[in-house]
Amino acid sequence: MQIILVLGVSGAGKNVALGALEDIGFAIVNNLPAALLVDTVEAMLATHTQSLGISLNAHSPTFVHDFDHSCIVLRARHVGTPLRVIRIDASDQTLQRRFAETRRKHPFSNDQTPLAAAIAEERARLRAVLHDQPSLVHDLDTSATSTHLLRQRVRQFATSLDTNPALPLLEISSFAYREGIPPDADLVFDARILPNPYYEPGLAALTGRDVPVVAFLQAQPETAHLIAAMAAYVRASLPGFVADNRPRIHVAIGCTGGKHRSVYVANALQAALSGEARVLRHDREHPLTS
Repeated sequence: MQIILVLGVSGAGKNVALGALEDIGFAIVNNLPAALLVDTVEAMLATHTQSLGISLNAHSPTFVHDFDHSCIVLRARHVGTPLRVIRIDASDQTLQRRFAETRRKHPFSNDQTPLAAAIAEERARLRAVLHDQPSLVHDLDTSATSTHLLRQRVRQFATSLDTNPALPLLEISSFAYREGIPPDADLVFDARILPNPYYEPGLAALTGRDVPVVAFLQAQPETAHLIAAMAAYVRASLPGFVADNRPRIHVAIGCTGGKHRSVYVANALQAALSGEARVLRHDREHPLTS
């Protein structure tokens, strides 16, 4: 478990960063006043087993003192829990352009404070925190960074302490081509190249989970080759999907009716990859009922 505090000049991408933490399993709190940080962390640690991601606003005039004091208290109370800070900024030109595009009001601006001055004031407060402990702070500049790249950098930072990172979540489903390909599928494989058990005596009413259908498909020489090729492709693709910040990779396997071949192949693929990913299995057309 770790605690990551997210600071950011408004418009620089603080919400994107917090969302990236949520995607990898952090329990999050958004836009918290620094004066409430200690109590919030204590309450969350008492009820959560996940790492914590908390973004803070700098609206209060006492923000710098409240933030630094809270960090001292939390580090003293939770010695074994790493406390780290992400601070996000962007150039004045970039921030001004983003506010112009979104038509949003900067939280520090008012009738007497123009946008440029509001950005400068917020940035000054954020840069003043932890000035004597710079090693706690990881600075990110998003002036030329896409939201996708920012999410990737936050994820890399958050998982840099992991000595045993969580396995990716692999969703494996079966479907019928006549009902359409699942729209959220990342990888689609076609099991229709296998002999169809539907045309074998006594097998039409069964599914790919039933022993006679399993025995029939296992007896076909092309079945093992197809499953091995699918498993090899998915296995080779997993690192790229993980690096691309995919919290879930959906592999959909289709056949004509989504009942025999696709169900069997999906189960076989689950068995082949269960040691390399957390697997969620389901069958769209013929779900397993208790």
